Amino acid sequence: MKSRKYSIDADFLEGQGRNLFHLLLRPTDSATRGSILFLPPFAEEMHKSRDVVASQARILAAQGYNVLLLDLTGCGDSSGDFSDATWQLWLEDAIAGVDRLTSISDAPLTLWGLRMGALLACDLAARLSHLAQLVLWQPVLNGEQHLDQFLRMRTVLTGLGDGKQFDRKSLWDELRAGHSLEIAGYELSSRMAVEMARVRLHDLCPSCEVSWHEIGRPTGAGLGIASQNVVGAWRRQGAAVTVSQVPGEPFWRIPQGGINPALEHATLKNMQSL
Repeated sequence: MKSRKYSIDADFLEGQGRNLFHLLLRPTDSATRGSILFLPPFAEEMHKSRDVVASQARILAAQGYNVLLLDLTGCGDSSGDFSDATWQLWLEDAIAGVDRLTSISDAPLTLWGLRMGALLACDLAARLSHLAQLVLWQPVLNGEQHLDQFLRMRTVLTGLGDGKQFDRKSLWDELRAGHSLEIAGYELSSRMAVEMARVRLHDLCPSCEVSWHEIGRPTGAGLGIASQNVVGAWRRQGAAVTVSQVPGEPFWRIPQGGINPALEHATLKNMQSL
């Protein structure tokens, strides 16, 4: 597919027995300014955010950036079931995406992640030596806490009206004993849960520039305390972190969430400042 300013191609990355679906957007009437790999959020948040992510990708491509939108193993149109996915496999998937981008251009490389994808991007950044920037949209700070929120859905979906409460310990005991759990149509494997639970942004101070974007907090309220703690810790270790707060709805939780022009503008502005 082609527009006046960019092309869109759908294809699969092949490797280690997996086929990873991706969309690659490339500028057609301007020099390439950079390459961007997008890493998606977890489970249903990925589907609810697709329109917003696609809109931002088109804007970036029209401004001279290669943008690769990747479906991770067990997600979207990539091979495998969700139960096959592990954190380590997703890191390998992301590296395959990086390799695809670097094979077509030596332009500066950015990792762009939303929610859990931001956590994955930071974990990947610690393993890369040639990264120009991280763009983090509403980053998940702690893998274990994020999974707690996911596990609560099991109680909500199965316990309405019968007095059941969220039993965190029992669910984690099952996962750590090697059992999978089905939650909202997703089979969460023990290995994924254990690996993801170990990952915390506080421990992943990047060596590249960081653009941190949060959506929906009241004007002037500043970042939440937990986010402030991470940003402060990174800055004390020498990281260059730019923080942007924009109004808007949590589109990753809302079916067909609306496009957020303020977020699009802030993201493009940070990209162009490189």
